[in-house]
Amino acid sequence: MSGQNSTKVYSGVGAAPGRASGQAYVIRNAEDVMSVPAGSILVMRILHPHLAPLLSRVAGLVIEEGAILQHATTLARECGIPAAVGIRDARNLFQDGELLDVDGYTGKVTAKRVTD
Repeated sequence: MSGQNSTKVYSGVGAAPGRASGQAYVIRNAEDVMSVPAGSILVMRILHPHLAPLLSRVAGLVIEEGAILQHATTLARECGIPAAVGIRDARNLFQDGELLDVDGYTGKVTAKRVTD
């Protein structure tokens, strides 16, 4: 039997305009930042300034904490990367490799899953 598709939408705050799709890459600890795949949707608690170079590799951002004027969202807007902030517990909601659609206008993040 083939897997079934399920879609779930999470609401946050649109912090950097645009739309992006890609596989989730969840940052849970400092070691995770060493191998961010190109084109991924970066999911993390907060983006610290020293991690700004990661933005050249990612398609979008999902940040658990923050607001429209935080450092991460300012950088995302400057780099043209869609971002949604305020998605509580995002690091536990999303799994590495899961397909995410980020709408940086509305703050909505859609997770597309295949279940067995």
